[in-house]
Amino acid sequence: MIAYTINMPSATERREHIENIFEPTKFELVFIEAVIGSNISLPDYRYNEKAYNLAHGKRTNLGELGCYFSHIKALETFLESADEYALILEDDIHMHEHFEEVVEEALTHSHRFDLLRLSGIHRGSPVSIVSLENGYSLACNFTRQTGSGAYLVNRYAASKMIKKLLPMWLPYDHAYDREWLFGVKAMCIDPMPINQNEGFATQIDASSSYKFPAFKRYLTVFPYRAYNEVSRYIFRSFSILKQKCRTRRFT
Repeated sequence: MIAYTINMPSATERREHIENIFEPTKFELVFIEAVIGSNISLPDYRYNEKAYNLAHGKRTNLGELGCYFSHIKALETFLESADEYALILEDDIHMHEHFEEVVEEALTHSHRFDLLRLSGIHRGSPVSIVSLENGYSLACNFTRQTGSGAYLVNRYAASKMIKKLLPMWLPYDHAYDREWLFGVKAMCIDPMPINQNEGFATQIDASSSYKFPAFKRYLTVFPYRAYNEVSRYIFRSFSILKQKCRTRRFT
């Protein structure tokens, strides 16, 4: 399987890090040259600035745009191949000891998912569905899970994501955590076999200077988030129930 890794040409230390940790594995590394946010000129047809301001409550951050378009570029590159699955990675990840084995085992249950999260920033309230070796399980996140350091996709998920995630109006990790809107089955590995943001400083300016004043955020961001979370709870409740019923049926 190919591991498409997003990397800025100038980030040679990150590239060497990825090459070193993947060298003992069977994964084939393909580096995707990251889209540099500062090189993006606005307006851009791939970006809905007004919706981003209203839903995310922040001014445009070109670093976020670069990250978002880099993931879309990685998905597009994957679809140019004949492969059925791909890993999409950012270059600041650290893998656990059994990463390769847990991915291989998860793929024996590939009928259950189109998108498989392998890293995350929040706990995400995972609900275990299938036990795996070495203390892992195939699970469904019940609550929000951000971070896009590592995930596995099949061709169906990649094509849906490219189609449904453009134009951009949320940061990438927020957007692809809304799988019910682009019609894919999403699961995760619990505990996550990939850690992110360890040993490398972020390449995206996440300072509070981008945030709109609180009164402005209350008017648009919080109603959007309330709607989004209610939608998430409803969809994932049904999704977890369906996965549990399928497990009982085959045991």
